Amino acid sequence: MDRRDEMGEAIAKEISHTIAKKIAIGIAFFFGFLFFVAFGGVAVLLLWNWLMPDIFSLRRLTFWEALGLLALCRILFGGFGRGGHARSEGRRRGGQKPWWKGSRPPASDAMTAAPTPTLETRSAEATNNG
Repeated sequence: MDRRDEMGEAIAKEISHTIAKKIAIGIAFFFGFLFFVAFGGVAVLLLWNWLMPDIFSLRRLTFWEALGLLALCRILFGGFGRGGHARSEGRRRGGQKPWWKGSRPPASDAMTAAPTPTLETRSAEATNNG
């Protein structure tokens, strides 16, 4: 019976340690997110207030207006890294590539494939045969 109790305590301790670790990681991600949002807002604020009033005679922004502008640009244009476009490709028609990306043979296959005749070669053959 003691063996079972010790094993149960070890499992409970491991589970509580895992939960505490996940909570700590969640808190770290939250503060990291806040840092990057604040950093983005300050970057937009500084760039706007440095360039736009002088170039286009626009008024200066506050931090909250810059943060709103950043959010608006995110909504309209997407982005913020982490492969936003790669995620949308996975949902497209069962994971197929878009038509403009096409499929190309690997470089090793292209190197070993027989060369295709050039226009000069074909015109020379046509002249000799004709």
